[in-house]
Amino acid sequence: MKFGGTSVRDDESRSAALIHIQQNVDDGNKVVVVVSAMGRKGDPYATDTLIQLLKDVGEPISPIELDLVMSCGEILSAAYFSHLMNQHQLPGIAFTGAQAGILTDDNAGEADILDINPKRIQNALDEGKIPVVTGFQGANSDGDVRTLGRGGSDTSAVTLGAALNAEKVEIYSDVNGIANADPRQINEAEFLSKISVQHILTMAKEGSKVIHPLAVKASLKTQTPIVAKNTFNNSEGTIIYHGDSEENTVCIAHRENLVLIETEEKVDFSEIQDIIKANETQYLLEDNVYLEEKIEMLKHINQHFNISKNWASISVIIGHVKSEAIEIPDAILNDSDKKIIRYFLKNKNLTESIGTLFRHYIKNN
Repeated sequence: MKFGGTSVRDDESRSAALIHIQQNVDDGNKVVVVVSAMGRKGDPYATDTLIQLLKDVGEPISPIELDLVMSCGEILSAAYFSHLMNQHQLPGIAFTGAQAGILTDDNAGEADILDINPKRIQNALDEGKIPVVTGFQGANSDGDVRTLGRGGSDTSAVTLGAALNAEKVEIYSDVNGIANADPRQINEAEFLSKISVQHILTMAKEGSKVIHPLAVKASLKTQTPIVAKNTFNNSEGTIIYHGDSEENTVCIAHRENLVLIETEEKVDFSEIQDIIKANETQYLLEDNVYLEEKIEMLKHINQHFNISKNWASISVIIGHVKSEAIEIPDAILNDSDKKIIRYFLKNKNLTESIGTLFRHYIKNN
């Protein structure tokens, strides 16, 4: 059971999470809990708040020091939540990623999990305890803390679930599962009872925040079922299933706070990790703490480009459905992928444009 930042941010949300854990225990299930840092930017122990401590001193920030600071959010969360569980007669015991046996490579800030030895977690389960594991982190072969990239707590949960041969992995957030568009942007968005791994992987790659793409990939080898659920109610959620896709569901995903990189002539920036290609002269990057480092990498390839902030992307995932792209005012259109139609536009036009695309591709069809 993985609980995201909004599920552990305050007393009310943590109480709701405890109810779900207690229900599983009452049903006779052995439970492992994975937690994110408590809350979101502005909350005292949220990851972005911890990052800001270093940014206030100055930039650039060494990725190694950044990993140490970012890992503190989940450590605080695991220790606090485990203590809270014990106060409610649920025998919790906290583990860092390293203590849980999560071995990563040495790529600070965006590490990959190489292996998991869940011996200590299994021993705790055999003793009747409920392990509470820090998400988002592990350690390299030297024992140095390495984080898994944003959304990495999902990856921690699914990979650990696979290593333990779990019956399923439940990912808890503040929405009722996976919808055909972001319900925070579209009131009419519909939650799906199930969705294929292939479909959700595409949605996640295109910006859907419900589950991280690396987490979905982590389930492929063992075909561990994943269920996206709401911490704050008893809705069934959305089952992410393996096997051939059964649905022809059109979905919309989006990203916010991107940076547009424009060159005067064709340049291949594809070797830069996580860069998004709009066309031969326009690329986008996330505006995050790693931006300056990636811009320096761009300069090694080509010195001549302009940077523009406050961009967003919208992706219409049409899958097997035949549909032509429509124009959106002031947007860059990329429909080179037969299964995805992408739009790049300014942040200020995001909500209106998502509404236009939702009505055209989903509501009216």
